[in-house]
Amino acid sequence: MEALRLDERNAKDFFEQYYGEFSKSLLDAWAVVDAQGRLVKCNMGLSKVTGLKSKEMLKAETFDHCIRLEVDGKGYSILQLVNMPAPGRLDEVSGSSEAHSYLNLIIGYFPFLGSDQKPFGAFLLFRDVTAETQLQGKYVDKSKQSVTDKLTSLFNRNYFDQAFPKLAEEAGLAPIGSVSAKIAVIMFDIDKFKSINDNYGHQAGDLIISRVASILKGSFRKSDIVCRYGGEEFLAILPGSGLEEAGKVAEKVRKKIELETYLWNDEAIPNSISIGVAAMAIGSESTDQAVARADAALYHAKHSGRNRVMIHRGGTSIEQVTNIGDIVVNVEAHRASIKPKKRVEDDTDSH
Repeated sequence: MEALRLDERNAKDFFEQYYGEFSKSLLDAWAVVDAQGRLVKCNMGLSKVTGLKSKEMLKAETFDHCIRLEVDGKGYSILQLVNMPAPGRLDEVSGSSEAHSYLNLIIGYFPFLGSDQKPFGAFLLFRDVTAETQLQGKYVDKSKQSVTDKLTSLFNRNYFDQAFPKLAEEAGLAPIGSVSAKIAVIMFDIDKFKSINDNYGHQAGDLIISRVASILKGSFRKSDIVCRYGGEEFLAILPGSGLEEAGKVAEKVRKKIELETYLWNDEAIPNSISIGVAAMAIGSESTDQAVARADAALYHAKHSGRNRVMIHRGGTSIEQVTNIGDIVVNVEAHRASIKPKKRVEDDTDSH
């Protein structure tokens, strides 16, 4: 979706004319800023984030005086969002304000562009996920053993079973069609794991599990939840993500895991992973049903050749994301290049 390219005009008047009524239904904090980064309109939710009254913020020389933002440890100004060429969102934005010494935000932005393609303002949507991240930190600090897996340091199934229903409930309260109303679940299973244990030993199997877990940790946003579901299975919850987006993320993870080198006693162990993806049908299915559909997609990934991503579209519709030709070439090239001393025989997976 492209940003609006209209004749330059007053950002406040433009917003009120076209989006004033719609904005009343938004649950998250939002702001409208002009070309200079000054706040010209906002809702009450923004005051909760900044700790300032609307009148105070509207009088500020720039919105940067109301909230301080950082991305990747560097200061980030509102003007950088105003000057974006197209709508988008920023994940994992940290910052502080009068009311909060620490904030963790997801920011959506929609720049208003004139016919000359110069910005005359922008609409900004702030989703405050500070409480969720602090809750995760509280769990880890106070009851780490009960919610995390010892081998991988990922959340365990117990935490997943607690967190998923809460996130699904929040998605159900969000406006229909909004980003906040989406949530996806991804299930991962290491291929031929029994053969790895049989041929290299259980310590080598633990190495594979911990290395895969490390890749998973580095592949998702802070707002996502990744856990070890049991054995060689992992699960991830992606709030604010639809089926297509989750499928692309899953495919990137699959490639990373396939191309990684897993050394055990100076010998490289070939490794790959199969993945199933489902987007929860908010309001019409339970979290257990969403997980079951992701598991069904994973089953098809396993039994159609492994090392691939399948997405479940509902009903009996399951589609493959991974290109089959790429699978054959990549796996064969990888396994030929490492020349393992012991041949890992095919085995029957748990799926």
